[in-house]
Amino acid sequence: MQKKRLVKSILMALGVSLSLSAMAATDWKKIMTARGNKVVKEFSSPSGFRGLVVEAAGAEKTFYVTENGDYLFSGELFGEDGQPLSQKSVAPKSVPDWNRIMQGKGNNIVKEFRSSSGFKGLVVERNGSKKIFYVTANGKFLAAGEVFNSSGGSITKIELAEQAGIAQAAPAAVPGLANEVDKTVTEQSKMLTTIRELETVPTEFKNKVFAAAEKSTAWVEEGSGNNIVYVIFDPICPHCHKTWEMLRPYVQRGLLRVRWIPVISLSGNNMQSPSAQMAAYFLLNRGETDIVEKMFRKTIKSVAPDDKMARSLSQNLLFLRDTKFRGTPLLIYQRGGERNAFIVPEQPEVDQIERMIRKN
Repeated sequence: MQKKRLVKSILMALGVSLSLSAMAATDWKKIMTARGNKVVKEFSSPSGFRGLVVEAAGAEKTFYVTENGDYLFSGELFGEDGQPLSQKSVAPKSVPDWNRIMQGKGNNIVKEFRSSSGFKGLVVERNGSKKIFYVTANGKFLAAGEVFNSSGGSITKIELAEQAGIAQAAPAAVPGLANEVDKTVTEQSKMLTTIRELETVPTEFKNKVFAAAEKSTAWVEEGSGNNIVYVIFDPICPHCHKTWEMLRPYVQRGLLRVRWIPVISLSGNNMQSPSAQMAAYFLLNRGETDIVEKMFRKTIKSVAPDDKMARSLSQNLLFLRDTKFRGTPLLIYQRGGERNAFIVPEQPEVDQIERMIRKN
């Protein structure tokens, strides 16, 4: 119990140091230190992760930073022999058959999925209870625990709800610094869900969202000009298709440059879904002049996402979540020659589209 409280206090203290985990690889050591936790040791793990031994309240806990640097794992890593991984462990030469191993121990794997953190996820059922396990990127170790993004949000809790149908209760407030962090997140989230065009959201936050969209998402561009709009869409979202129809005249007149960011939100980030296969073809063939039209006229072909494409689509979905939104479409725009960005969290009205265009 004391160990769990320690983990919770450290993770809650991560706060909102970085509003968008998709912007860049996260400096976890800096975040830990800034929040009053001492990183007493760093080490390379045979799992491919970087280990951080963190001291807080007189106790130590090991966390693991994933290979791309964007996520923090809290829990245990296991080898095929079922023994916890140690700093001195050696990675096996071959990749274990985790499905066979889990089933041999009386567990039933009910679903496999590509986690938004980039891992292969396993929904495992035993005695009527479901849990999520992760297979590390090199396939050689099993991770049992929780994955967090740089804002302290639990990817695992979201995926328990989406992949296993298990709703998670909201965590109790933690006093002190964490309470202030919660207050900040709550206020920001409230603004992002109740104001139609979000003109009162802090400009710095909107600008960060725009910059992150440009640098850290996979998108397809159409149109020309200096008025740039990013549209996060799901291939099977009817409001997204309507948004394309509404933006089309402005694109054809050279008034808007639209960058389409596909996500697989309505299918639970399932890489075997028709949505994922359409999105994969969309991104792989972004050079085709009519690829956007094919997507929204439903004449696009399908292709199974490989691991690299699955990571790109998962990163797009994580970016959407880090904006504090869940729905599509989400539009982020910046008028030509201006420094500040704006957000429209829904299918836009005509007057909203008109405001995306700089009037000379």
